[in-house]
Amino acid sequence: METVVNNELNNFCHWLYANKLTINVKKSYFIIFKPVQKRINYQPCIRIPDNNDNGFALLEGKDYVKFLGVLIDKKLTRRPHIDHIASKISEIVGIIARLRHHVPLNTLLQIYRSLIFPYTLYGIPFWGQASQCDLKKILTLQKM
Repeated sequence: METVVNNELNNFCHWLYANKLTINVKKSYFIIFKPVQKRINYQPCIRIPDNNDNGFALLEGKDYVKFLGVLIDKKLTRRPHIDHIASKISEIVGIIARLRHHVPLNTLLQIYRSLIFPYTLYGIPFWGQASQCDLKKILTLQKM
């Protein structure tokens, strides 16, 4: 399996080179998706051709990665993304709470719509399969 992945990455890098594209090896990682119950004790050695060094670079395995603004973990749960969104919303709610005595309500609503609402709208299909417990965390923060 490891050999197949390394060969395909090599082919991919040749295609990139032929099309005058590059890949930033320092920002590249790999993730192994697996069921929650399954354990994998083996960490594969995935390497990618590095045009800067004319050699190969080892890719680092991660438990979760950010893809198009959504955090995806190896078990395909939504917890890392929801925790990240909850921390961002919590910061903004704190700012709004400090401002509430100094600015009118319509300004507070505008701040909410411009700073919090986009976090909940982006990646809406992602939210559809989230657990009620995780969704409640976001809903509670929004109601503060």
